[in-house]
Amino acid sequence: MNLKSPVSEIMTRDLVTLTPEDDLFKVKELFENHSIHHIPVVHFRNLVGLVSKSDFLLFANSILEGQSVEIHTDQKLKFTKVKQIMVTRLGKLEPDDRIEVAIDVFLTNYFHCLPVVQKDELLGLVTPYDILRYVSLN
Repeated sequence: MNLKSPVSEIMTRDLVTLTPEDDLFKVKELFENHSIHHIPVVHFRNLVGLVSKSDFLLFANSILEGQSVEIHTDQKLKFTKVKQIMVTRLGKLEPDDRIEVAIDVFLTNYFHCLPVVQKDELLGLVTPYDILRYVSLN
């Protein structure tokens, strides 16, 4: 195991992404159909934000309060844009940053996901799970 290896060796490259103009019903479908907890938001290939499953569920549950029919919730999700709930102040890594740097960022900031970018272009994501998998296999 070499924690001095670059994060590009362990990052997830095959990403599901959103645009700021996508609606939250699409977010709901992506979380239901993929085993993911974070969805990067891109404008062309540039990272502009991130939607986490917990942030989405917090928003969706706030809609449900006082609602008796799920149809109303889905309608509200269709009229709400990703840009309204995405987080824009993100911790980021570059592909050459070492795994030990990612570990330090996770421990210091309590992030659950770090986008890997080069000149604002999204290349991948690193999560604590990626690091644990790397450590356990090496």
